[in-house]
Amino acid sequence: MKILPKDLSKILLENKFTISVAESCSAGGISSCICSVPGSSTYFLGGIVAYSNLSKQRDLGVREEDIKKFSEVSDVVAKQMSLGVKRKFNSDFSISTTGYSGPDGLDVGKVFISISNPLETVVKKYDFKGSRQEITNQIIETSLQNLISEIKLFIFSNK
Repeated sequence: MKILPKDLSKILLENKFTISVAESCSAGGISSCICSVPGSSTYFLGGIVAYSNLSKQRDLGVREEDIKKFSEVSDVVAKQMSLGVKRKFNSDFSISTTGYSGPDGLDVGKVFISISNPLETVVKKYDFKGSRQEITNQIIETSLQNLISEIKLFIFSNK
């Protein structure tokens, strides 16, 4: 996974893009990976670990009625999280994660990853397997891979 933050850094620096992160189930892991690259302060504007529903609402603008209707682990909430953090930090791109890392409970491994670019927001659902740490690692790696892909797609689509 060490190469992903470097690849992300390269594409963000080359295109002068900025990024922000809203994390629930990844618990700050994505932000930590991004900031492991020297010079990341050039493009990483900030992140919020919104682990509680209160934080999702207060810090990211997620609507309480949507959490009640769809649950905190839903495409609707993931989208609101990425849009909320993008707005808060005024970044070009943002990413959010919400899911169940386990080890107990229903739907362990169910995760939504949302990426907002300057024109649209994409949400993808995943069902990861493994221990709590293995699921968290998969969330972080998949998030970085998706983010790089979405940025490349955005660049290609807007040439």
